[in-house]
Amino acid sequence: MIRSLFKRKLNQFLNRRGRETLPVVFGWRRIYVLPSKAGLFFALIWFLMMLAGLNFNNNMSLMLVFLLFGLAQVALHKTFFNLRQLRLEQINAEPVMLGEDITLHLQLAADAVKWQIRSENQFSTDVCDIDQQLSELKLLMPSLQRGMQAVDRIKLLTRYPLGLFTVWVYCLPQAAVLVYPKPESPCPDFPTHGGSEGEQSVRIKGEELSGIRTYRQGDPIRDIAWKKTAQSSNQTWVKEFNQTQGKHLLFDYTQLSMNGVEAKLSRMTAWVLAAEQQQIEYQIILPGFDSGMATGERHKHHCLKALALFQSTESPTSIRDTTGGATSPG
Repeated sequence: MIRSLFKRKLNQFLNRRGRETLPVVFGWRRIYVLPSKAGLFFALIWFLMMLAGLNFNNNMSLMLVFLLFGLAQVALHKTFFNLRQLRLEQINAEPVMLGEDITLHLQLAADAVKWQIRSENQFSTDVCDIDQQLSELKLLMPSLQRGMQAVDRIKLLTRYPLGLFTVWVYCLPQAAVLVYPKPESPCPDFPTHGGSEGEQSVRIKGEELSGIRTYRQGDPIRDIAWKKTAQSSNQTWVKEFNQTQGKHLLFDYTQLSMNGVEAKLSRMTAWVLAAEQQQIEYQIILPGFDSGMATGERHKHHCLKALALFQSTESPTSIRDTTGGATSPG
């Protein structure tokens, strides 16, 4: 309990500035400094050398002690200025499916040459050399929710040049990443409630018996192959009925009989990906949104974005055409 309270108070202190609009310039007031493990070992050796020099009144030993102390001061000054006036220009990220790792691309720049800046969060680290041009660091972040997911707190640190001191800064950027719904797996059959004729045809569920398969969530009870299921102790089998449909598909949210918004969006996401892979023209309809009939990468991302931002309890205007990748929320 005490540990969780301390952690919560520490996070409140570190995030006291709130979410910051990019670009962010790290001034000297934002920089934290502590000796590293190597620095603590150096300090111990230095202290023992000083005691020995004072005990034996050895001037050469004392001269070396003060020389090392001056070297440590120079290293502290240099390490501190590696982060001073560093700029976090922007954060970019491609949209991902729920459950996949998000790759954040951090664009950094500095007025003077910097060296070996490291970025960290609780999931990954990356190191690069920073110069007067834009430099890039990469961080991984798990996708935890559908829609616009805010970027976690980022830590930038350096121990250059001697590794005696650790100098770091924190930033909680006002940026978010678009996360698509997780597609249902395995992909279910295309729906029978929509579609029109095209130049080519695709097999969908119909009246002609074509075989049996394992049960999937949402399959009607009337399609269960009871005889085959009775022969299997731990598997439920379902009859498949196929017919021919045109190369145009309609995915209508209101026609899905499944329970739960996320389950419906997951199934529609799987249909969009499958239709795009098979080069079938398709159209999705959500309350307040109609994608139109088309195919291609642009159409796919347009549909997936609508599915990601869909809110069933809000008005139709809740589905907005926002820019993909990392962006300012709202």
